[in-house]
Amino acid sequence: VAFGCSGVSDSYPYIDVDGAAGLRRVVKHLVEQGHQRIAIILPPRELAFAARRFEGYLEGLRQAGLEAEESLRVEGNLTPESGYAAALRLLDQARPPTAIAACNDLMAIGAMQALQTQGLEPGRDMAVTGFDDIPQAARTTPPLTTVRQPIYQIGRQALEMLIQTLRHEPLDELHVLIEPELIVRESSVRRR
Repeated sequence: VAFGCSGVSDSYPYIDVDGAAGLRRVVKHLVEQGHQRIAIILPPRELAFAARRFEGYLEGLRQAGLEAEESLRVEGNLTPESGYAAALRLLDQARPPTAIAACNDLMAIGAMQALQTQGLEPGRDMAVTGFDDIPQAARTTPPLTTVRQPIYQIGRQALEMLIQTLRHEPLDELHVLIEPELIVRESSVRRR
């Protein structure tokens, strides 16, 4: 039993979080906050979840009637340092974005630090969102808007699936896809 779908074979049991749905929710939230130029900091392409999160971002833009500009896509390596560097590249554009959706919280935290070194305040001057809802996300300044993956539910359900498999019992579902939850905090809400 795996956590995450590889996208290569569906012959094994897995549990995964719907990354596409998570990014669609992020884009919808940012559009509701008035953003039209929404950038994305992508994870390395070879990671299985990267394509799904990018797909959700593109779908969210399409649903909002926004163009998917290639200049608003940068890649990081899931570290704060790569989020920092990616945000600086985005800020250096002639028309920088008004919001950044990072595909994990660590890159989002790095992006927020980059904004702050440039004299910008996340949430007020530019929205920033992450994905995962790691414990640090609630303690950043300002607190980070993120997509929560229910880690305990995932672990419990994966263990139950594994026990059923070891007992040679049929699984209720071979593939479980969990809907993530958008946790809205100050890093993406424009204060009036």
